Amino acid sequence: MEHGDYIAECCDYYEWREIMAEELSSASAFEIHCWNEEHECIDLAMQFGSRKDYKWDYGIVIAGEVNPKFINWLMGLPKPIDTEIYNKMTPFFTIALDNGFCSAHYGTELSKE
Repeated sequence: MEHGDYIAECCDYYEWREIMAEELSSASAFEIHCWNEEHECIDLAMQFGSRKDYKWDYGIVIAGEVNPKFINWLMGLPKPIDTEIYNKMTPFFTIALDNGFCSAHYGTELSKE
């Protein structure tokens, strides 16, 4: 994605994977945002990062390094099956990269600042 591009909706898992893989290749750090009740997602993300001191009453932010191990892990996660509320592309509410890319609302909204 180019600077300033915004895709209001992403409803195709393979499109999400393609864009995410491209954006990960130019990133060096990530933040994953999870709601407090998403214990499994928090545990997953904590394998590759640490809790960031961030004031968000409803969730936590995990920050870490984008490296080949993280990329392989993230890209190897299957499409979530709990899609009643969102047609989730990823189990994580938000994945933000230090290159300005953001996968929000479980990958259903993509943007680049």
